[in-house]
Amino acid sequence: MVRTIDGSSLDGLMLDAQSARPLYLQLYDGLREMILSGAIPGGMRIPSSRVLSQSLGVSRFTVVTALDQLVAEGYLRSARGSGTYVETVPRRQSTNTHASPEDANAIPDRFEKRLSRRGQALTWRTSLTLNDGSQQLHMATPDHRLFPVDIWSRLTKEVYAQGDFRIVNYREILRPSLLEEQIARHIAVSRGIRCEPEDVVTTLGAHHAVTLLAELLLDPGDTVAFEEPGMAAIRSIFQSAACRIEPMHVDASGPDPHTVASRDVKLAFVTAAKQQPMTIAMPMKRKLEMLHWAADRDTLIIEDDLGSEFRYRGGPIPPLKALDRSGQVIYIGAFSMTLLQSLRVGYMIMPRALAEKCRRLIQVRYRALPQFTEQIVGRFIEDGHYARHLHRMRRIYARRQNRLLQILRSDFADIFEPPEFASGFYNLCYYRDQSVDEDAILIRCRHNNLGVEQLSYYYANRASPRKALLVGFAASSEEEIDIAAKALKRCLAAG
Repeated sequence: MVRTIDGSSLDGLMLDAQSARPLYLQLYDGLREMILSGAIPGGMRIPSSRVLSQSLGVSRFTVVTALDQLVAEGYLRSARGSGTYVETVPRRQSTNTHASPEDANAIPDRFEKRLSRRGQALTWRTSLTLNDGSQQLHMATPDHRLFPVDIWSRLTKEVYAQGDFRIVNYREILRPSLLEEQIARHIAVSRGIRCEPEDVVTTLGAHHAVTLLAELLLDPGDTVAFEEPGMAAIRSIFQSAACRIEPMHVDASGPDPHTVASRDVKLAFVTAAKQQPMTIAMPMKRKLEMLHWAADRDTLIIEDDLGSEFRYRGGPIPPLKALDRSGQVIYIGAFSMTLLQSLRVGYMIMPRALAEKCRRLIQVRYRALPQFTEQIVGRFIEDGHYARHLHRMRRIYARRQNRLLQILRSDFADIFEPPEFASGFYNLCYYRDQSVDEDAILIRCRHNNLGVEQLSYYYANRASPRKALLVGFAASSEEEIDIAAKALKRCLAAG
């Protein structure tokens, strides 16, 4: 004989008419949990909707809605002319009868050992090395408050109103976009790089560009020459591709290719106009040495031009790509530092044959990049707003750096060696006392909302020959710099 659930079996159902969650969902949740836990065994017949509505004090509509959903999801099955029955739920025999999701999360290495080698290489950052959004004196963030919101909003409305099929459908990969056309024009004037729109490939920022190049050009075991010190996040992308990293040591002229021991180098990664983190501008002699070295080995060079737009004394420093006559250099740029980081718009300038291959890779891996955003950025450049915005930011950031340098050279004279005027967003400050506990200092800075960074972060072994702090100025107003500098002084004095 088929057993029907009696009233006592539903004593655990607690329905709250005052709750914001609808009653039918409360009933659904309660019955579902009782079925999964085994409180209601498989094969039991559910009482009719009339009986359930009376016993629970709810409308039949509420009951029918909940039961219909449970039938649709397979917790119940309905037999015509016979009634509604509980499905038998498979159960796994376990020696640990008290296991719970909380217990599973308490095992620290349970999922660590499941990570691939690529996953391990890409998730190495800890709470100490991961800047958690601290804003004051941030060494790598522009001031979003300077962003021309009114102009951007107007352009956004105009682009959306056009409804151009080229920006609402997937990208036509062999046809340059408006943004690629504008980048080719802008980069010729601003950076001295002569190229055609077909040589430009837009990306989701610089890191995405490097990831694409690693997928396109590198096999496991290939050798990559990488700056030491250099950008740790970029280094991890190459490590995740199972590449061998060969250090290219940085001296007073920037990365020195002659310090690379291996001749079998497939790619080299450099920051020439402003070395990250040492802020060195590569002189002409070293640039030519770099190009000749790469040509001798048939090595491609990836040049990341990070922050080169912000040089506050003298004219801009031409990138390595401006001297490239043989297609040896793949140039990477982005709008993260000049517009908004969250836009995630960047680009590469590369030999046309590689550019075509890269577009095909993007089509396969990502289907399309955000064409609406690209169109807006393209209009922003085309209409002259970008050049005016850059000019304004340079003036403001130069004043902010001057203010920070005044403070560092006076109030911090006993802590730091006198820092030099630098391009970009930060000043490199060497400790006079090289025995300081820089990890403890950085933790205190994080607790005080200071986005500074230690130099050792950029070394492969996390140990720099000389301890130093990267102190930013771009994201903070002059008044905020005054306040944040006092907080930094307290953090340095606490040890």
